[in-house]
Amino acid sequence: MVDEPDTFIKDAWPYESSDSQHTSQNELDIMKYIEKKLGGKSVDRLGIVRAENSGIVRFREAGNLVNDDTSAMLGSVFADFKVALSQTPTVPTTNNRALTEDNPAKSILLRVHQRMILQPLGRPLHTLKSPYELIIVLADIMVAHSVILKTCGYLHRNISPNNIMVVDDGERVRGLLIDFDHAIKTDKSRLAIAERTGTLPFMSICNLQNSKVQRSELDDWESLLYVVCWLGVHGVNRDEQVAYQQEIDAMCKDDEYYKPPLAKWEAGTFDDVAITKKNDLEDDESFNDCVLQYFQEGAAYDELKAMARSLRLALFENPELSL
Repeated sequence: MVDEPDTFIKDAWPYESSDSQHTSQNELDIMKYIEKKLGGKSVDRLGIVRAENSGIVRFREAGNLVNDDTSAMLGSVFADFKVALSQTPTVPTTNNRALTEDNPAKSILLRVHQRMILQPLGRPLHTLKSPYELIIVLADIMVAHSVILKTCGYLHRNISPNNIMVVDDGERVRGLLIDFDHAIKTDKSRLAIAERTGTLPFMSICNLQNSKVQRSELDDWESLLYVVCWLGVHGVNRDEQVAYQQEIDAMCKDDEYYKPPLAKWEAGTFDDVAITKKNDLEDDESFNDCVLQYFQEGAAYDELKAMARSLRLALFENPELSL
């Protein structure tokens, strides 16, 4: 009998420390700090991924070991763009597409190839059986998110389906929050310049607009709302998602001008997506007409609709909040 693995390897290209235009992050240090601050048992109980080790990927060139990074990949072209970058005004953003819109020279990002060994081994959200399980998983990861922010002072900044995993504890499914390479310490010096980070369909409106308003937990809770809506429309598990896509493909084939629900959340410029989301969430009627009516059918999805309504009200119609 072969033992099942309990670790997984994350392959990533974070910003290099020499990149003055972007926030340099060492995800291993962040995760080790969280584990030390909370304690190993609390990290496991809360459903927070743990980092065992990490390292830079290297390759051999002319007998020497060379870091696998953007400078090695681009060679002299990289040096030329660094010169051009130093001679142009700084734009406070971390998104490649936004940089390209302002200046082509800024589209070259300084990144280094790294791999991390992480525990425990989770499974993707699409392996869930129902929206009921999804609600449990989302509740778990947002509890973890809040504890990390309150106790450790780190804001995650990239709540999306790919950064939420599922683990089984023998009694029920549990959520596992992963991917802290966009996390940032929430002190004033680090949040003085707001950065545009995240995954397009799940980015908050302020984030999409690259607002100078400091990012906060409200942006991450807004991202959670978009996760609920996205999975409510596309389906929670793989079978539902495949069936939905087949239905959409058939409708697009019959009508070349047909636009699927939420299609504008992942297409166009950042400003376009921000405007679409504003319109979709403007009031309860718009939210129902543009989003909720397209949720999958069934009692379980009705519960997911109720969750989405509650989140929208708390975020967009709460007199105690100023968004």
